[in-house]
Amino acid sequence: ASLILAAAQPRWDPRQIEMQQQGQNLLFCLDVSNSMRAHDVDPSRLEAAKAAIRSLVTQLPAGNQVGLMAYAGSAELKCPLTPNYSHFLSVLPDVTFNSVDQGGTNLGDAIHSAIRNVFGLEPSQAADDKKKAATQPSTELKAEQPDSHRNANVLVVLTDGESHEGDAREMAALAHRLGVGIYIIGLGTTAGAPIPIEVDGEMTMLKFKDQEVITKFDDASLRSIVADLPDRSGYLAAGASNVDLVDVYKNVIAKQGMQTKGVRVTVWQEKYQLFVGIGVVLVVVSTLIGEQRPVPRAGGVR
Repeated sequence: ASLILAAAQPRWDPRQIEMQQQGQNLLFCLDVSNSMRAHDVDPSRLEAAKAAIRSLVTQLPAGNQVGLMAYAGSAELKCPLTPNYSHFLSVLPDVTFNSVDQGGTNLGDAIHSAIRNVFGLEPSQAADDKKKAATQPSTELKAEQPDSHRNANVLVVLTDGESHEGDAREMAALAHRLGVGIYIIGLGTTAGAPIPIEVDGEMTMLKFKDQEVITKFDDASLRSIVADLPDRSGYLAAGASNVDLVDVYKNVIAKQGMQTKGVRVTVWQEKYQLFVGIGVVLVVVSTLIGEQRPVPRAGGVR
């Protein structure tokens, strides 16, 4: 019985200890406008973007926080920053073209919302640093070693870039001055594709004046958003390919800089050794008793 109890690995005397973990705050900003319905990326621009996010989060090291914002004409936070990757992954499939009420594509509003409502930064904090922003253009994915000005906040935008409203370029520059990394992944083809929609329970193509609307990937628009940012930024034109966000994270985003956070965990004292010891003693005693038991003499009693 003691050995059976030992196999159950009994524990008691819990203690709280603090461990140090390094990680980043990764906010995925997902375009859910109608143009993301196009099938020039398999199975659609939106589903390909969600698959890329899912692939990264399932392989993300512990210590990070992940969040999800959907945007079209306005932005809505669907999952606040959380270290619980499983919860994030349970929310991701529910993000669809109906996740945001207002139509359009306003990336500038999404970036501003991320700065204030998710990362908790105030635009006024960037006023003194504005003169430090370099103007040498660059459109390559890049990252440098962190310094005191940088932080662990990262915004990853997945979009086709079409019909962007607002001031996305200005908001990206503001985010950079506040130490937020911004990386844009462009999906779709320059040849474009029609937009499938459901009307009265049947699938058809979106039309304007009886002509099918063709949505085209806007490479130039997306490239210009981060063109003037010197580091902690980048743009990748994935086109019709399924983007490998895991590779982008390992080679670029993870090098931006981490923050160290104290995490409290409960440690239980393992006590199975006690029961193993008791079991061994009982086995030895039982063996000794068996050896000392008298053996009946042959021929019976006279």
